[in-house]
Amino acid sequence: MRLDATHLRMLEALREDGRISIAALAEKLNISRSNAYTRYESLQEAGVLRGVHAAVDPAAVGLGVAALVFVTLHQTEWADFRARLPQLDELEYLAVTTGEHDAMLLVRAQDVSAVHTLVVTRLAQWPSIKATETVFLMDEEHFPVSLQMRGADSEPEPDGTTGERYGMTRFVRTSDDRSLQVAPRRQPRP
Repeated sequence: MRLDATHLRMLEALREDGRISIAALAEKLNISRSNAYTRYESLQEAGVLRGVHAAVDPAAVGLGVAALVFVTLHQTEWADFRARLPQLDELEYLAVTTGEHDAMLLVRAQDVSAVHTLVVTRLAQWPSIKATETVFLMDEEHFPVSLQMRGADSEPEPDGTTGERYGMTRFVRTSDDRSLQVAPRRQPRP
């Protein structure tokens, strides 16, 4: 589905208030109700709009501790790992990652002891898991990603670019002396 500016404004409005009526949405977007309804339905059918959910404060319901559990797997055991995930009531989010670890689990629990029990007693028993590393979250703040960003396959920006970005995925500052050093060139063989 190709999203236009009105679709994006609709999605932003729905993120602000998922319970907004179609009539109020149409008025906010300055489009007809039938246009708003058609657009809303097409967003659902295309899977762009996956649902409307209540935002619950985990601490208010007794889940005051959050941790990221980085998991390193035995590479032949992905199916076992995935099959066991529904057993984790504490699991809020899973990401398959690159780099040192294979996956990251965001878990929430009542206290540090509950996270410890989860990792050391339960996850350690899974044959698919080779190692874990747990990082406790000290504070959290959520920011909705801007829907106005342009992807690589988008239309050109007014300045003629497509928004494509190439380059570093990690930045490491070096000393001024090191950044000035140039490796000697290889001499060609005779």
